[in-house]
Amino acid sequence: MIGVMLSIIILTGINPRVSPDRMSTFTLSGGYGNRTGSNAVSGSIAMRTNLVVHLSKSLEIGLDGGFYNIEQEQYPGTEEYPLTKGIIHAGAIGRYISQGSRWRFFMEIGSGFYSWNQSFLGYSTGGGIRYYPAGSDYFYRLEGKWHDNIQILSEPSPGFYTITAGLGLSW
Repeated sequence: MIGVMLSIIILTGINPRVSPDRMSTFTLSGGYGNRTGSNAVSGSIAMRTNLVVHLSKSLEIGLDGGFYNIEQEQYPGTEEYPLTKGIIHAGAIGRYISQGSRWRFFMEIGSGFYSWNQSFLGYSTGGGIRYYPAGSDYFYRLEGKWHDNIQILSEPSPGFYTITAGLGLSW
């Protein structure tokens, strides 16, 4: 935890502050989500949203949430693993964004509570690209993320990936 706080302080000091008219960002994305592995069943819709504040021109932190309509899976030789449709998650994220004019790459990591048949602590990590049209307050985004469990390590991994595209608004 101290390492994370030190990293934020260092990155905030290195990067110039964001102008007062661009201190927050809201995004809404939709796309596809599925599990990996030879026995993964078909995936389905993935919806994500987040609201972040800018600590610098490159660093954002905030709240993240999502809904993923992923089906149940069975593991060979075991009982059915309790992963039902309707995975919901809510948590916090940190994001680093490269500097550029219109095209900007980003990486993010987050953690929060995931709800299948049971609730547990999980994490997500991924990255993507943003496109900022000239002179606008909005941007387009494309993102890929991996979500997995960090609390119940003895269970088979309920990890899954999402690929989403959407729109963001900065103010």
